[in-house]
Amino acid sequence: MENLLPHPPHSKKRPQSESSIHDLPDEILSHILSFLPTKHAFKTILLSKKWIPICHSRSALHIDDIIVNSAENKIHLVRFVDAFMFSPHSQHLPLKSFSINCRSQQWDAKTDRFTFDKWIEAAKLRRVLRIYLYLLDVPLSPTIFCFKTLVSLTLVKIQPDTLFDSSVDLPSLKSLCLNDVRFHHIDHFMKLLSGCPVLERLSTMFVKVNDRATAKGYFKPLSKLIIAGIVLFEVPFKAVYNVQHLNVSGLGHDLISKETNSFYKDFPVFENLTVLNLCWSNNTQIHDWDELVKMLQNCPKLQSLYIIKAKSAPTKEDWKYPYHVPQCLLSHLITCNIRDYEAIEADFRFATYILQNARYLQMLD
Repeated sequence: MENLLPHPPHSKKRPQSESSIHDLPDEILSHILSFLPTKHAFKTILLSKKWIPICHSRSALHIDDIIVNSAENKIHLVRFVDAFMFSPHSQHLPLKSFSINCRSQQWDAKTDRFTFDKWIEAAKLRRVLRIYLYLLDVPLSPTIFCFKTLVSLTLVKIQPDTLFDSSVDLPSLKSLCLNDVRFHHIDHFMKLLSGCPVLERLSTMFVKVNDRATAKGYFKPLSKLIIAGIVLFEVPFKAVYNVQHLNVSGLGHDLISKETNSFYKDFPVFENLTVLNLCWSNNTQIHDWDELVKMLQNCPKLQSLYIIKAKSAPTKEDWKYPYHVPQCLLSHLITCNIRDYEAIEADFRFATYILQNARYLQMLD
């Protein structure tokens, strides 16, 4: 009968030997929440008021507007980001990562520009280290290019403001990735690169310039660069002369302007280059192995060479062995890989040229 009696009120309390996640230090709770998506982490506020400052102390904010399909959804998202970025609980806490994917058609280039600008300014005050922005053709204020603490910057679908008169100051930036970014003048893009004195990694793809033909040739080479992935006629070779690992796509064609063509294609001596990946454009009219041999002459320490030919372009049939052998073949080249190799005379001659002169070659594929 004794077991059937209701427990006394005090027996409902948790035994002293038991513990709850609420009892953990705030630092550990914050670390646990860092593994959750932002929206799920903030749902913990429903558990207890204790979680409010912990959520706002997160060192990363990753927002995706995948559910924004109406003006009402957009308002809710903006209010949420505002609450996080301007909360008294978080305004003075450092922010390691700030990522926003805005691909919805609900965003307006004119009315929402101020919203993005104020978020970036708030991230700047919180000494953010890494920023990823995907803004569907929304003009971006040049303030993004003046960041003392920023270490990594990725911009996708961005149009920097036409008024690019402000200074570019990215003294700590080590990684820059630009994908489908439009500049109004080549000098604006060169100014951006020149403002990254310690840049180590550079990646460009579909970088568009409205006024490319008037390139003046002024830029400050990236002397600290280690890895670069570029498309021909987006970044001049001379700007990335110091790299150890270089990927170049879009080879095989020229611009109408000889001056502009020379500005981009003038191939410097790559003293530190050890890995070279070359991809020819599908718009290539004819594949000429001479172009590659000329490049190799300026890569004295090259160890690995990877080539992707253009499938749609015929290979120049009367290609002949060069008179000179690049230094890299004689003393450094270990690996050579050729994709879309064809059983034709010119390709066979080039492969033979590599085999006969690359004294340290270990693999030709």
